[in-house]
Amino acid sequence: MKKVFLVTKLKTTNLGNQALSMELIKLFEENVGKENLYVAGRPLGLFGYSIKALRSSADPVKLFESWADAVIKKYKPISSSSNAFTSRVNSFNLTANKSLKVEQFKVWLRPIKRAIDKLFLFNKQYVRRLDAINAADFFIYSGAGEVSDNHVFLRQMLEIRIAQKLGKKTGAVNQSVVVRDEAFKKIVRHVYGNMNHVVVRGNISRDTIIAAGVNGKNVTIAPDTAIKTNPDITGIKKNGKVGINFTPFIKFDWKDVETVVKKLREYKREIVFVTNEPLGDVPIMEKFKADYNIDVLESSNDYLDFAKKVSAFEYLVGARLHANVMALAVNVPVIAIEGLVWKTKELFDQFEYPLPSVNVNDKDWVGSVLDSIDKIENKKVDFNNYFNNVLVKHKNDVKNNVAWINNN
Repeated sequence: MKKVFLVTKLKTTNLGNQALSMELIKLFEENVGKENLYVAGRPLGLFGYSIKALRSSADPVKLFESWADAVIKKYKPISSSSNAFTSRVNSFNLTANKSLKVEQFKVWLRPIKRAIDKLFLFNKQYVRRLDAINAADFFIYSGAGEVSDNHVFLRQMLEIRIAQKLGKKTGAVNQSVVVRDEAFKKIVRHVYGNMNHVVVRGNISRDTIIAAGVNGKNVTIAPDTAIKTNPDITGIKKNGKVGINFTPFIKFDWKDVETVVKKLREYKREIVFVTNEPLGDVPIMEKFKADYNIDVLESSNDYLDFAKKVSAFEYLVGARLHANVMALAVNVPVIAIEGLVWKTKELFDQFEYPLPSVNVNDKDWVGSVLDSIDKIENKKVDFNNYFNNVLVKHKNDVKNNVAWINNN
């Protein structure tokens, strides 16, 4: 049986990350067996490599390769036997209940820690991780929201390339690829081009990496694993309320938000602020409370509990991608607002969702939201057919994030 080293987010304040990671882990356990699965978070090493250096290099791929070669050269396995690989499926460390002050302190501390870590090629802790990678057959990366022009993704691509140089079969799953920097595109072409398989969440990502030079034969599409969220909602009754969410990461005019709130209240709806990332949305939720007297959904420390609470809502107007995805998972209609470039559009197009996702950069995005509210309230969309006949097919396709390894 194949031994799989799986990288996914294991420490987060985001219930959406917990959902996609836990559902992905379940898929791998079913496919290869828990005894053959080693689940790890993002690499706590490889900090001494610079995006700036790549961008200023005449040959970023050559520089990148030299970094990977340096790690391989220094790496001395603690154990050369296959015993280095032992099943490890960690408990998910959800930090959503921690105070905002603690998280803000960590944000302040990280650059200092990174500056210290840059003095070392990698640390002893990372050697143990390399031992587990070296003893695996497959190295699989689940990137979700991290596949973009940032330092986290650079470190992860370097680790994937190291795994390739160690002779491991590699793959990427469950992700949208938002890479626009030209140096990064070259690294993506190099690393992803040497993978055995890549699974993305929609056609835009597929086109993006094929345009970057990755062989399209090795690229397939499967839905985000969070759509498989399946809490026990027995006995849950609709509460007549509508959820709403905006995030600090999109630029919007509060006058437009007020127009949306007014429209919902014309339909006599009680509005509740709903988010899978409460720490990140604190300024927004405080604004909703102060200006519109909109309360916040009771917090959850588990994605299944969050989805169960959301299942009682009539519908959701939201910019949080995974709040939207988990709402769909429990058959709650969504008016989806793009949170980052085109990730939401990509996923919802792939889901064949009957209402358009909107982008606040579009001229008449508010009009589109108001139109969708009217359609939901006046039952102009057959959501019963959508949830029972259309979306169920996409939920079944989630398995394709994992099934490909059987042919490699």
